[in-house]
Amino acid sequence: MTEHARAMSEHAGDSSITFERATKTYPGQGAPALDALDLAVKSGELVCLVGPSGGGKTTALQLVNRLVDLTSGTIRIGGRDIMTLAPIELRRTIGYAIQASGLFPHYTVAENIAIVPSILKWDRARIRARTAELLELVGLTPVEDWLDRYPAQLSGGQQQRVGIARALAADPPVMLMDEPFGALDPITRLSVQDEFLEIHQRVGKTTLFVTHDIDEAIKMGDRIAILRPGGTLAQFDTPEQILLHPVDEFVAEFLGAERGLKRLALTTVGEVLERVRPDAVLPAGAAQWPVVSAAMTVREALALVSVAGTDGAVVAEAPGRFVTLGELVHPPAARDTAGVAG
Repeated sequence: MTEHARAMSEHAGDSSITFERATKTYPGQGAPALDALDLAVKSGELVCLVGPSGGGKTTALQLVNRLVDLTSGTIRIGGRDIMTLAPIELRRTIGYAIQASGLFPHYTVAENIAIVPSILKWDRARIRARTAELLELVGLTPVEDWLDRYPAQLSGGQQQRVGIARALAADPPVMLMDEPFGALDPITRLSVQDEFLEIHQRVGKTTLFVTHDIDEAIKMGDRIAILRPGGTLAQFDTPEQILLHPVDEFVAEFLGAERGLKRLALTTVGEVLERVRPDAVLPAGAAQWPVVSAAMTVREALALVSVAGTDGAVVAEAPGRFVTLGELVHPPAARDTAGVAG
């Protein structure tokens, strides 16, 4: 976490988000879009909202920053009822990132990032410093090469990075993200997901992240809230617990028949390596095995091994170390060292 972020977080205090019987019924619609949602998001937690169309995911997000208002129920940020705050005052404490970045096309990168700080009447030197800090944070360096570019001069992934920087500009304690990577191609999407997770670990914002992609939710979320059609909550738990113990047939079907494979996305090759023989000799033929990274998920490594048609893979960061096909298919549990003789 940067010094700036650390200093701001000390003042942010409790940034938890609590939904208490939160309900939204739009005019002319008999059924609620969101129906009596109870949900507690901890300070600094990244929670993904997923579910089929009509589940109220985006409505839940828009209720938090009062783009739409509750029909009944309560939403609190840091224990404070959002309906006691003026919408503009509330939104100044919330970062908002949407699909396809939502950048203003006639503003430069620097001008886009500076929008909220300018509204808050920060001085120019502070805005320049914050803009430079954020561009470094999202990986757009050297900073001077990006400040005066317009959105049309950026790739989709670069636009999304600027959109994230803009959402973070005033260092809000809460981030709302609505399908933020949905418009990106698969390769760029994976890259931006990884970069955002690194940013989240560094700055620790309480984040609600809407996605229709369960794989993205499993990768991104500390916890996942699955909403049913009609806007009711089906299950709220960690990715691992949801994959291991879906509460009912609806959740199991939403996760898909491959939920066993999806669990493999929760373990890295490095974690498997910690649990298997440290001194084994590379098997014959291992020179033809694919090379995988310790940071790669077991699911990603298994895909490479499957394509190569080999019995395992060697690990780039650990000379002489390897993982077998069987260890990737059935990752060993963490070693139980209790009772091991000294």
